[in-house]
Amino acid sequence: MEHVPRLPANTFVLIADGAAQVIIDGRTYDAPEGYVCHAGKGAELAVTEAHEQAVYYLLYYKAALVSPARLELERMMRENNPFRAQYGLAPLRPLQLYIKMDRMHQQWHKNTPLERFHVRALFHQWIYELLNQLHEAGDSAAMLQPDPVRAAMLFIEEHYAEPLTLSELASQLQYGTRQLQRQFKASLRTSPMEYVNQIRMRQAQTLLYSTGAPIREVAEAVGYTDSYYFSRAFKKYTGMSPMQYRARCRRSPSLMSPSPIGARGVLPYSVNEDENHYHYTRGGETPLLRRTKGTLAVSLLLSLMLIIGACSNAGPGPANGTGTNAPANNATQGTNANASNNAAQTAQGNYPLTIQDLRGDFTLEQKLERIVVLDNKFADQLIAIDEKPIGSVTSAGSDTDFPEYLMDKLTDVKVLGTRDEPNMEAILEMNPDLIICTGFQEQFYDQFSKIAPTLMLDFDEDWRDTLVTMSKILEKEQEAQDLLTAYEQKTAQLKEEFAAKLGDETVALIRPRDGAIRIHPPEHRTGAILYNDLGLNLPPLLNDQDDSYQISLEVLPDVDADHYFLLTNAMFQEDVDSVQDTEVWKSLKAVQQDQVYTVDTTQWIAYYGPIAINLIVDEIAELLLDEA
Repeated sequence: MEHVPRLPANTFVLIADGAAQVIIDGRTYDAPEGYVCHAGKGAELAVTEAHEQAVYYLLYYKAALVSPARLELERMMRENNPFRAQYGLAPLRPLQLYIKMDRMHQQWHKNTPLERFHVRALFHQWIYELLNQLHEAGDSAAMLQPDPVRAAMLFIEEHYAEPLTLSELASQLQYGTRQLQRQFKASLRTSPMEYVNQIRMRQAQTLLYSTGAPIREVAEAVGYTDSYYFSRAFKKYTGMSPMQYRARCRRSPSLMSPSPIGARGVLPYSVNEDENHYHYTRGGETPLLRRTKGTLAVSLLLSLMLIIGACSNAGPGPANGTGTNAPANNATQGTNANASNNAAQTAQGNYPLTIQDLRGDFTLEQKLERIVVLDNKFADQLIAIDEKPIGSVTSAGSDTDFPEYLMDKLTDVKVLGTRDEPNMEAILEMNPDLIICTGFQEQFYDQFSKIAPTLMLDFDEDWRDTLVTMSKILEKEQEAQDLLTAYEQKTAQLKEEFAAKLGDETVALIRPRDGAIRIHPPEHRTGAILYNDLGLNLPPLLNDQDDSYQISLEVLPDVDADHYFLLTNAMFQEDVDSVQDTEVWKSLKAVQQDQVYTVDTTQWIAYYGPIAINLIVDEIAELLLDEA
């Protein structure tokens, strides 16, 4: 038995000798000598011996519409592509097809450019002969269009860890993007990209449940290059952060056991029993290719104009950091303290204070003075309420020790390594009362907790919630409330001004990166400022997107925004320059109308404290309201 999980191209199967069963996407064809089957790219193929050993050819080919082409041909390729069709045929003159196939095989293996070119000509002749016989066969060779939803599901389940976009998925399966979306919605009541996300989340659950891998590694294993986006998507899918999910798994394993990846039933989808592609292998079968002429793989770019004539009026036709020995500081941290603390709070302000973090209940018995923060947004939070840490990590994507806008406020603050690689010795030397980190640094938690009580906050928590937590720890609730009130008043006023000036004009936040363009919708933290806080209009194409995603440059005109905020910094300047040099970019109406605004990625993406957020809002107002 030969089993091809997914055909790499459109494929013909010709039984040259003997007899076999050809199974394409679960449909079985009893194939005697001379029988021809066809399957489209992405189909699952199995060939198994019938009553005698068999010899067969596989011929792979690529078909494309050569421009310029008539509109009806383009429509046919989108809606009823004959090269995706599945069928089986007992030809009236099988010997003619065999002779041409065998000759192609011989010429191909001569492996010279001229002979390879000759194979192309022979292939056109072979197609012509087959189409003639299909026309004569009439309805005896029923043509079935493959199920695009099932093909897409198979492709997604095999490639979920790779960067996937809707346009790439449709291209791989040779379907139009809109057609694929409509079919998915009709069959699964969801979109292809939502299905990608569900597959990724189920696999992430499995990895979190069964391994101790850091969140960053889990994110990368399921297709996320940024653990922040992964954490947001995971929390939206499960209702808890990856750290909380893992902790709950450890407490109640039986409650959290996830389903394995690849299991059917991720979404409701009906598959007939005789189509189940997992049931092809049966015990006792012998290898098919005891005597074989090998596999003929021919990659050809065909002009449909050469074969449409034969198709017309016919029936079917193919057309980690260093550990320390510091003793644990148990003076201020406890667990499972709850409402009993309320009566004692009047004795010393907020204390004892219990906070819910990613590790469970975190209790502080008294107000702390020496606080170390391991993310710059926490430094921003403290400065905003007129406090500051004794140590912090360096700024990502910046040449300065700390964010430039905070440098004058952090002059005597100790540098403690980077967010990704905190300096344990430097942290220990500071003798902190409290360490505040994020779930991003979970692999260092045990080392942190040996130095001082460690509060682990959700990396993607809303900055307002983090501010409230910080204000409780430092008994600065009024200061925090004043900041929040001022922000609400500022954004409410700007929302009215934007509506008055921009009307229905749309705004997009984009970031060229790694050869693609990332788009940030309202679910993204900075996107939330634009669309939720300031009420700016989202381009229609982004309305159904729940999280940041990447598109190719060629798709960017479909976004069709009136204004673009273009994120860039030194690290990805080359990506930005390469995009701006293209004709696609220069053709955008926003570019031609000088309504593209270059903003600093580090400032807009890396820092999420009240000070940074207000700076972003002020910059948006300056660019959109004060432009000439």
